Amino acid sequence: MQQFASMTAPSPTNNALVVTLDSTIQTALQRILQQTGWHIETCFSVQEFIQRSEQSRWLLVVISYERETESILKILQTLQPEIANERTFVTVIAEQPSTNDAILCTQNGAMDYLTWPIVPSQLLELANRARRLADLAASSEEDKNNGRISNNEVAKEISQNHSVLIGRSATMIELSKQIVRIARSSDLRVFITGETGTGKEVVARLIHEISGRSGPFTPMNCAATVEGLLESELFGHEKGSFTGAHASKKGLWEMAAGGTLFLDEITETSSAVQAKLLRALQEGVIRRVGSTQEIKVTARVIAASNRDIEQTVKAGLFRSDLYYRLGQELHLPPLRERLEDIPLLVDHFCHRISKEVMILPEAMEVLCAYDWPGNVRELESIIQQIITFSGRFIFREDVLRHIHVTQDQQRKINLQLWSVMNTFKSGDWPTMREIRDWFIFQTYLYFGKESAVARHLGLDVRTVSAIVEAEKRKLMCDAAVLNDTSITNIK
Repeated sequence: MQQFASMTAPSPTNNALVVTLDSTIQTALQRILQQTGWHIETCFSVQEFIQRSEQSRWLLVVISYERETESILKILQTLQPEIANERTFVTVIAEQPSTNDAILCTQNGAMDYLTWPIVPSQLLELANRARRLADLAASSEEDKNNGRISNNEVAKEISQNHSVLIGRSATMIELSKQIVRIARSSDLRVFITGETGTGKEVVARLIHEISGRSGPFTPMNCAATVEGLLESELFGHEKGSFTGAHASKKGLWEMAAGGTLFLDEITETSSAVQAKLLRALQEGVIRRVGSTQEIKVTARVIAASNRDIEQTVKAGLFRSDLYYRLGQELHLPPLRERLEDIPLLVDHFCHRISKEVMILPEAMEVLCAYDWPGNVRELESIIQQIITFSGRFIFREDVLRHIHVTQDQQRKINLQLWSVMNTFKSGDWPTMREIRDWFIFQTYLYFGKESAVARHLGLDVRTVSAIVEAEKRKLMCDAAVLNDTSITNIK
């Protein structure tokens, strides 16, 4: 048995439970977790889980499902006391993922939400994280009362009134989890970046709605407001402060009290307005135009921009000190980097416009081959145009009347693979050797035996052994540098 250096004290328990209806997935998850010394139990239904949970406790619970969201939420609800006290950590693995399910599961206490098929090292990383978190919680009573928000406080379902985030790509699932974490910290400022049409206001509304703030969501488009009126609209004004000011007026910042102020395209503001925004964020107070009285503001600020913020700051168009005051940055990926989400978005727009429309596979291929420079906003507009000028069935030629796609682009592609490739910059692509070594090591984590890897991949066992040992040394070096990786007992 190959012993890896452990960076933390041994966990008090290595018990893990795998809940799934799929025997193939169950076997795979068991095999992967057993590589690092987990004792695995399994069950196949919510009823069986509830019965066993009355007498058993597990440090790690892995739930794999296809569409049984209600069942997953029931399991999470049953485990809430253990989750809240950091005695149990839950990972959900979805066979048919969605952003809304990711948000629901994360809200209700899931440590993470993955999509099947998974990369073995991804699951092992989460399992080791559960061990480290359990060790920390057990070793310090102070950690239990240091201001962290209990999962019980945010365990609420998303109602139909909430903004909808649509997608199943890895980038959108990760974004969904970030949104829930950010929303939990209801005073944390957020700066949303992304190209035009990626849905920045939708995300801002979703953060506001999940956070449960008592005040309203108040949006303001800084680029669409006349420069001379921007300060008055934002901060308000007193009677007689300028020509036409016949009465005192509250600004949007005051009107958003207790809620969220969304400043869209904030990078389009002038240097004078940026200076006043900076002071308001620093001091938590504003002054109406024409007034000397300071007004305390309580709205959470979420800003957004479609510019490359680093280049905008370097060019002197946006103050760096204001940028640093805008808090957590959240980047929204363009549609070309999540092509596998296009069929879901198309289906959503079709049902919203006309429930009887059917996009044929040949037409969907064309939609997925287009670059979508206008992102989701452009897709929605094009779908509306196509439905307006076509019949109940949408063919390839119907789509090509509205967007231009070359014959080379129309070839059938693997959407998931192409989406991943689009996320890499040209100089960041891994080499074939790096891809080979990574794949061999992931296969080793799955089977646990070098001979099995050699047999399944058609390689010499000595080649496999050399690569596996090299990858293990890399992990040990990373653990020593980061002091954050607990990889133990990999056979």
